[in-house]
Amino acid sequence: MDRYLVKATKEEVLLFIRDREWFTIHDLIEQFGYKYKGAERRIYRLARASLITPWIEKGQWTLTQDGTRKCEYYEQRRKQLAGD
Repeated sequence: MDRYLVKATKEEVLLFIRDREWFTIHDLIEQFGYKYKGAERRIYRLARASLITPWIEKGQWTLTQDGTRKCEYYEQRRKQLAGD
């Protein structure tokens, strides 16, 4: 059942966002293969967790300070798991 197949983890999405100043729903669709509703749900969940916030233009989003800290945590964890 592909309906519930995870396209990207929260970690993958946040690290993708971190490498950009801002993003749109279409960036998530293009990068991770989400359908529109799936990308919309991912954005809703990230915003609800205070990890992203609306940016200057309507439909644009950016990381919050909490989102940036979460990315730093993911990076540190990746380095520890890699043995660096």
